[in-house]
Amino acid sequence: MQQSAETAILSYFHQAGDVLAPESEVLGAVIKEILMAKRQVTNKAIILSLIDKLEHTSDIVELDIYRKTLEIVVGRTPDDIGI
Repeated sequence: MQQSAETAILSYFHQAGDVLAPESEVLGAVIKEILMAKRQVTNKAIILSLIDKLEHTSDIVELDIYRKTLEIVVGRTPDDIGI
């Protein structure tokens, strides 16, 4: 059975446990926001939401958590272009 990219990302955060607890919390909140807006939860939607949070936050600690979450999501998202 093949996992979707979104499921793989969630699984990665879940397996990391307490190490990525703040990032996992942010990811959960982002997914909840996407669902509440009645949009489809995709890697692209998650990435855009995290970028928006980075652009509208001035708290240094929050910026670091958003940045790290974004790095993980982008790093675990397969490329759209096949080479």
